[in-house]
Amino acid sequence: MSEVVDRWVERLKGKLPPIGTMTHWERMAAAFDLKPMDMPAVAPELDYWQITYAGYSHQEIYNDADKCTDACIRTWADLRTDAIWMYIDISHQIENFIPAEARPKYFVHRGSKDYLLFKPLAKTLDEAIALYENRTFEKYLGDSRAVTHYHPHMLQLLEFQEKMDRVVPVIVGAASPSNYAETIVEVQQFVRWTITQPRKLKHYLDLALEERLKALDYYADAAYGNGCRFFGLFGGARTWGPRQLREFGYADQKYVEKAAKIFPYLFWHICGHNLPEAMQDLTCWPLKAVQYDMPYYSQKLSYREWFESVARLFAGKRCAMNAPTTQLACHGTPGEVRAMVRDFVDATTPHTTAVVMPGCEIDAFTPVENVKAMIEAARERRL
Repeated sequence: MSEVVDRWVERLKGKLPPIGTMTHWERMAAAFDLKPMDMPAVAPELDYWQITYAGYSHQEIYNDADKCTDACIRTWADLRTDAIWMYIDISHQIENFIPAEARPKYFVHRGSKDYLLFKPLAKTLDEAIALYENRTFEKYLGDSRAVTHYHPHMLQLLEFQEKMDRVVPVIVGAASPSNYAETIVEVQQFVRWTITQPRKLKHYLDLALEERLKALDYYADAAYGNGCRFFGLFGGARTWGPRQLREFGYADQKYVEKAAKIFPYLFWHICGHNLPEAMQDLTCWPLKAVQYDMPYYSQKLSYREWFESVARLFAGKRCAMNAPTTQLACHGTPGEVRAMVRDFVDATTPHTTAVVMPGCEIDAFTPVENVKAMIEAARERRL
């Protein structure tokens, strides 16, 4: 039982005006199931942004799950997006690889709105392999923020979801094997080793996959068991080339295959230099939706052309999730945000369902009026 959750449930339950003819949950489920919707769903990955929107600093909520949960619910109550994203930062992911006394030197806390920076945990491939073979992540798990912060925050949001009779879904997120493997050593090191030490790198990736598959047992119990049905996986492979995607993409695919057996509404976050090639591969994975980023400039596609090409690729297979870019959301005008949302919806919905969701998290410095413009533009489109 959570006091912060109960306060919000008492304030909101049965007192919220409807938006459209569907509930938020119904709209998101319809999008994932490729069924008719009253309007496009809108579920931006608010992440850090919702913390400062609610009046907190990142330092203030860093070790306070109650304030973190309060920020997420407060933001949703004001904006009425079609999903609530739980807050996640990099320390939730890698702190259990580090002894408590050493953690301060790996994380850099800057301003109240800045992202938490981190330093790589290993400089060599052998050091990275040892972190897994020595089961370091189990040794330091108990007092890590994965246990002390991520877990209670997730349970509080799922408690809110259930006590609100599933009016709005909570999105729980987890990193993929490639994301873990890259994060621990830095992306550029990982990519270099795919060329110079491919056999040893596969062993390292296999170890990351083993840990991630076991982690899904936790999510099956703690997340699905407490009502989570919308589950987002954060893909790595940010700078992999086509050959590397073919040679090393198996780990993420196996991870997705197990997650799909647990969560009915599974989606994949992907960004990187070789998106067109990677998107082709994703058509074979058991996903309901894909949160995809924009192609790099070398692809010479307009945003609308990119939206339409992905929608055609996904037709009859999965929901498309995009727009506006996180850069435009942060630095553009409300009018530009609305225009990109309209382009995405109009280019996508003739072919598949659409969720307005930028390809990455909304930057904490994004103006409130731009986030509101994104939501309003989605609500204005009727399907």
